[in-house]
Amino acid sequence: MEMSGSDRHAESLTRPFQSLADVQSLLDSRINYESNRKVSTERVFVLDRMVRCVEGLGRPDRAFRTIHVTGTKGKGSVSRVLAALLRATGARVGLYTSPHVEHLLERVSVDGMPVSERTFVAAFNELRPHLEETGKELTHFELLTAAAFCAFRIERVDWAVIEVGIGGRLDATNVILPEVCVITTVDYDHMDLLGDTLEQIAFEKAGIVKPNVPVVVGAMGEGPRAMICSRAAELDAPVFLLGQDYEAYAFARMDYRGICSLRVDRTIWQKITLNCPAAFMATNAAYALAAFQTLWQRKLIPGLTEDQVHRTLESVNFPACCEVFPGRPTVVIDGSHNAMAAASLATIIRTLFESRDRVLVVGIPRDKEVGKLIAHFAEAGAQRAIFTRYPGIRATPPEELAPLWQQRSAAPAEVIEEPDEAFARAVKIAGGEGVVIVTGSIHLAGVLRPLARVRHDMIDHNGAAPGKFA
Repeated sequence: MEMSGSDRHAESLTRPFQSLADVQSLLDSRINYESNRKVSTERVFVLDRMVRCVEGLGRPDRAFRTIHVTGTKGKGSVSRVLAALLRATGARVGLYTSPHVEHLLERVSVDGMPVSERTFVAAFNELRPHLEETGKELTHFELLTAAAFCAFRIERVDWAVIEVGIGGRLDATNVILPEVCVITTVDYDHMDLLGDTLEQIAFEKAGIVKPNVPVVVGAMGEGPRAMICSRAAELDAPVFLLGQDYEAYAFARMDYRGICSLRVDRTIWQKITLNCPAAFMATNAAYALAAFQTLWQRKLIPGLTEDQVHRTLESVNFPACCEVFPGRPTVVIDGSHNAMAAASLATIIRTLFESRDRVLVVGIPRDKEVGKLIAHFAEAGAQRAIFTRYPGIRATPPEELAPLWQQRSAAPAEVIEEPDEAFARAVKIAGGEGVVIVTGSIHLAGVLRPLARVRHDMIDHNGAAPGKFA
């Protein structure tokens, strides 16, 4: 008699995982808030399961030092820069980020490269006896987080940079005891989970602050900043503020890169080159450098020379973050999915490509502030917008997006369901001298980024590979 899907899943838990496909099958069977918001938040956002899980595993998260990074925007980029700076000291460094762009293993990397399938599967086999903690199933994100801790222990890392999934206070990553915390920005996103006001959202993000652990606080309004500083004061956590203790300034663009100066306390690094043309990336680099200097001041890491800092920051790539693939046409892959990010993208596109025809390819998650996103994307001044769908139940039907565009822009709009067909159409319309901009969702970026890589020479003029996840 043929087994049902649930029977096969139950049987799979009685034997070791053999491959990435086995692990993916398990993950697909669990609640995944990234793809399905129609689940109880009380069911998903509870730390008890995660605490019991890591305790049962022998606290793999305590086998190395950690840095915790959250924020509405920029936390992934800050995490990448921090990991690179730590590697430059000679440390072996793990990096846990989410979501991935193209491949699941991107989420768990060691020394700038995704962990091997062998390590990833071994981590899940360590985790296998703890899959039903507290009588309830661990979620998709909890499983990945616990497995990342196990993978880093297997790989004997010295440090791990841990990016929060959503919020902070009840996020599965918030079982670690970090050496420094970073809160990049506070803006409206995930409001169904984090609250309707900036102060409520700040409260959730301030949940990662720990007693006596320094916290780097980034760009935000007075209300959110006061909320975070108040929480830090309660816990005797030293606070380092943007504009006061550190800053980025003198930003300029050269081709598709950014050049800036950074200051932390009285130390200044001038003419830093970054592999991103966005001004906000300079600020993200400042967050990371401030956190790094905090560790150095506490004698937890050796320092870096000015030249080492320059070379390290110049080496970091930012997949799907205003990522430019020069060619005919030029393609920009960007995962902007909140209003703050969309506004920044529009400014960059107008500035970089003012004299060139621009074609947008857009897909947006249903749970986002779709109207605000469309309004900001319209500010990019595109000559045409093509709305499409990416795989997954959270995607907004593209036929709902086109009318919103037409309310905000005189440029024509099209609806093409299949993203690869939408991309091909955009390339044809843009022609050799134009620009195609893919945006609205990290999931859409992940679907179309491989097509951009196939179309364009991936080796830049300095010999760096933009496609490498660093």
